[in-house]
Amino acid sequence: MVTSRILTRRRLSAGAPVRRRRSSRPFWADIAASPAARRLQLSNFARVYAAAGVVLVLSVAYLVVAAQATQSSYELSKLKDQNAQLTAERDQLRYTMAAQHTPARVEQEAAAAGMQRSNQLKYVSKQPVTLNLRAPLGPEPSGPEPMWQQAIAAVFGGAREALAAGS
Repeated sequence: MVTSRILTRRRLSAGAPVRRRRSSRPFWADIAASPAARRLQLSNFARVYAAAGVVLVLSVAYLVVAAQATQSSYELSKLKDQNAQLTAERDQLRYTMAAQHTPARVEQEAAAAGMQRSNQLKYVSKQPVTLNLRAPLGPEPSGPEPMWQQAIAAVFGGAREALAAGS
């Protein structure tokens, strides 16, 4: 059965949004009285303590993350400073190296070693080379002795001289 009161409510809710009346209770009390909290069957104070515990855990987690971010930032700035110092040292070493190899520096070190520059030109004369490029490679062939004598000489060592003396 639909009463006029129900119809009036439906008409009013269809046209304009219904404004909810604010509760006089604080927000945390609304959370503590929620259906999820009622299912846990805890007292209102236990629910409030549980909510406060969750807030505390989240706060500690936030502080830990913030501390790690601060530490990482400190280490990053330290590494950037070290990088800048090493870059400056590298540039200084490059400058020193370039200064060591200038013509004036080389001439100064040569003078300190007792050397002096001569302006006279000297030519190197050509020398003949006695090299036969058509000669065979490897050891020179031994004399005209037969192979069996060479084998005996290789096995017995001094037999070669004995055979040569006996022939």
